Amino acid sequence: MRYVVASLFGALLLFGFIALGGAGHGWIAGAFSCLPLAAVSFAAWLNALRTVPSLNVANGLLVTACVVLAGTAYGTLSEGTGYFLGYWRLQGPLTGSIIALIYFNWIFAYGFSWWRRRASSSIGT
Repeated sequence: MRYVVASLFGALLLFGFIALGGAGHGWIAGAFSCLPLAAVSFAAWLNALRTVPSLNVANGLLVTACVVLAGTAYGTLSEGTGYFLGYWRLQGPLTGSIIALIYFNWIFAYGFSWWRRRASSSIGT
């Protein structure tokens, strides 16, 4: 079951690669960042749904995702923020919110890992 959930979130980010790219007229840096974030998302959800999540793995994935996002920010500035702003202006607030939730789903996995690990460590005390 955990592989199905992790694969679903990874697949959503792979779909985001296509959706954000917009046939070359979308947010290109954001589209390419979906590729490594799909792997981060898969691993984060796989870790979060383990019997006892590993905080070391969760923290490593958080650092990896932040490095990817820093590269995305640099890529966005390099290609010009016009693509970024135009894409979000076209999508609107509701669609933008849904896309942001899918794009940042690994943050929920990180929080879920942290919450489950803290809950399991406080049971014994």
